[in-house]
Amino acid sequence: MPSSLCDIAVEPALVKAVLPGGDSLTSATQRPNGGTIRCNLYVDGKLVLSLAQAWWSRGQNTAAVSPAYPGTKGGTLSEDERFIYSGQAGVGKTVPSCKTSEHPEQVLYTAVETRDSGVDDPAAIEKLVIAYTKAVEGSPACR
Repeated sequence: MPSSLCDIAVEPALVKAVLPGGDSLTSATQRPNGGTIRCNLYVDGKLVLSLAQAWWSRGQNTAAVSPAYPGTKGGTLSEDERFIYSGQAGVGKTVPSCKTSEHPEQVLYTAVETRDSGVDDPAAIEKLVIAYTKAVEGSPACR
């Protein structure tokens, strides 16, 4: 297990908890638009996990952003309303100090989505989306 996923440091055990078994793990970075970076993880060549950073308009909240990630449907909203998660996906909102000159009027959200991996573990998804969001907050994405 790598300690960094597409240049974001994440505790390997948290990632391993949401991956199916297999022999090889590879990753690839995608930039589908100017405000999104996606890190895809493949086990034995099959896409099993996607972690994303996406800039959304200020004024949105986690509950409004989460429908863009279908796996969060019916998920649990954290007490502070920064995170929503289910057994297959989670969305996190970065702290207000996370800003960049490229996106001055936007807020950075993170997403963790399992992809046809058979994983259904809300506690593991919750831990991963919180850890990934905190790691993104400490990365160049928030400076």
